[in-house]
Order: sequence, then structure tokens, then C-alpha cells
Amino acid sequence: MTTLSDRAETALSARPLPGLSRLIDPVDVATFQRVYWEQRPLVVHREDPCYYAGLLTLDDIDQILNMSNVLQDNVRVVMNGKETPVSELVSSGGRNARANALEELYAHYRDGSTIVLNALELRWEPLAQLARSVGAELSAKLQMNIYLTPAGSQGFAAHYDTHDVFVAQVHGSKQWRAAAGTPALPLMSQPYDKSQPEPSPDLEFQLNAGDVVYLPRGTVHWATSNATASAHITIGVHPFLYEEVLVGAIKKVFAEDVRFRGGLPIGFAADEALQHGARTTVAELIDVLRMRLSPADMVAEAVTRAASLSTPPLRHHLTDLEELGELWVDTRVRRRAGQQSYLTVSDDSVRLHFSNKAVGFPIGVAPQVRYVAENDSGSFTANDIPGDLDEPGRLVLVQTLLREGFLTVG
Repeated sequence: MTTLSDRAETALSARPLPGLSRLIDPVDVATFQRVYWEQRPLVVHREDPCYYAGLLTLDDIDQILNMSNVLQDNVRVVMNGKETPVSELVSSGGRNARANALEELYAHYRDGSTIVLNALELRWEPLAQLARSVGAELSAKLQMNIYLTPAGSQGFAAHYDTHDVFVAQVHGSKQWRAAAGTPALPLMSQPYDKSQPEPSPDLEFQLNAGDVVYLPRGTVHWATSNATASAHITIGVHPFLYEEVLVGAIKKVFAEDVRFRGGLPIGFAADEALQHGARTTVAELIDVLRMRLSPADMVAEAVTRAASLSTPPLRHHLTDLEELGELWVDTRVRRRAGQQSYLTVSDDSVRLHFSNKAVGFPIGVAPQVRYVAENDSGSFTANDIPGDLDEPGRLVLVQTLLREGFLTVG
């Protein structure tokens, strides 16, 4: 019997994993960063309706819905621009609640509602690997939502997102409209004002299966499916913002220094002398911030967080642990695809950071740890590790990183 995970692995092997370069091909990454990222939309048309077949197909969505508990698995419907969990559409059902929920879901779909599968990268391996791969390239957190819209329907009214998005069309087509929004690059605290009238579009285009569009956060957009059902993957990109880096560091100072937690003088609002004193204190506190805030430390903290964004890629880890006792210097291993990591070196140790943890080694084996950490050429053996580390030492290095989930057999 073919399982959902079997189908996901088959899909993954059907086409090479599309990283950022494949997602935006034929536009190169350097051009994308220089011309489009956070600046303007990019629409890529392809005459290849099977371009994303290795990621997701209409039949995959059908199987995912059929095998999921639609009451709990972040499955929603969009009606008149409002997302509603399927559980809220099912008034009762008892033992038949799941069957009733699935039928209720399809009843709304047949009547023109859009089905939304949120965060499918948590349950579908091809999208999980895409999220890890592209997330590592962008140093950002990614979330993959699926939108299935029946023919001639519109899920959402005009709106903008407070994160960047790629929209990869996997089935059918949609007619899109987009316009520049205000403010540019909005924060999460600056959501779209849905009470305003629909803007006049600056850009109109059709996405067909195999096409992709990039929309910087703050780009107003809305879309309608054409003569057939439309299915697309919305890849939400949540980058690290300078605002977040600065606010996080400032809040840390506030928590450590009691001077920032004091109140302004009692009665200051009606006393000019007290207001003058408050201004002096604020100026002094700004000087404290200048002294306490370290750009190097703030960026280092962002690096640490970026290396821990994605779910650890631990497929086959149970098998690896079972084979750990049989591991030898000629056993082929490889680093896990999409594993985000970085090295830090001190006077007496080298530490490999990944999956929100750090594994330390003596400073004398730093070159060997670096070789393993940066090896992206394929599989290797402990004997392939260069340098003067002896055979038992190379084996311990590989065993340690296999046990911790950085490496996998194969």
C-alpha cells in the first residue's frame, strides 16, 4: 500500500530540489537581489506546466486532503475574503465528525470557496526540503501555504502581506492584479486597511502552471481563477529586519539596566522644569544605549537565530542511530540537505551550530570539523577527511555528528 510519505518521497525524486535559483530561473540570484528583492514584483513565465511536478500536483493535494484530519491540520476555507477553520463549519458529527468535515469542506469548494492548507511544509517532504533549501539561501523563515480555488472564483479581496511572497502556480491558471501599497515594506504592526477601496492595478498578468511571481511585502494583490481550478503554492518569506535586530537588542538593555525601567517624574506633564529634567535623562539614556549596543553582537545574534529557523531535517535519523554501532571509517556519510549551520572558533574549542544547538570539539580538530561542516560535494567517509587526525579520531568525529543529526548515512 502506498502511503502519503511514500508519495512525498516519490515526488521529491521526480525532479531535482528547486532552490532559489530554480525557483526564479532564468533570472539569476544576483540580478534578483539587485533589482527585485524588496523593490518590485518579478513575474516569470515558463512554457513548462510540469515545472513544479516534483513539489506538488493537484492529485497530491487530493491525497493530502483525503489522508488528513481536516478538523486539526490547518485546513481552512476562504469565504468573502475571510479564512475559517473547517472545524468551525461543522456543528456536530460525533464519530462521523471527520467524514462530515471533509464533505463540508468540499461542499464549500463546490460552491466557489477556496481551500487553504496552511504550513504544508510541516507535512509534505518536498515542500519541507524546499523550505530548508531556500530558507538557508535567504537566511529567512519560510512557510508554504496551498491555495486551491475552483474555476472562476476569487479567494481574497485586494490586500498586501507584511512578508515577502513567491507564488508558484502548480495547476490551472489565475489572473492577477497588483499595485504598490503604502507604506513601503510594512511591519507586522502595519496591516492592510481592508476598508479602503480596491486600488487601480499597476500590473496585470496571468500565471499558468509552471510560472512564478515574487511580490515584495506591501504589494497589494488579488487574483481570480480562470476556466479551470487553480492551485498554487504561496511561499511566505519572513526575513530578519533591522527593526527586529535593533528592538531585540534594546529590549535586552532595558531588562538589564534599571535606569530604563524608571518612570518619568510625578507631575511632569504640568511642570516645565520636570520636563526639562526628563529630556536630560532621556538624552543620557540614549548615550547609554550607544555605549551598550554592539553592532557585531546584534548581527551575531541574528546569525544564531537564522541557523535555527527551519525544522531539523531528520528523516532516516532513527535508522542512522541503529547503524551507529556499525559505522566504520569507510562508511559513506553526507551532511543533511538544507541543514543550516555555522562555525565558531575560540582559543580552546571549535563549535558547530545547527538545529538550535551547538556541538563542541577541541581546537586541534578545527580543520577537520570545518571540512565536514562545509562539505557539500556529496558523500564522503571518515578516511576522506584531510589532515593529521588519526583514524580513531576521524571516526569519533563522524560518529558524533551522525548521532547529533548533522550527518546521515548514504
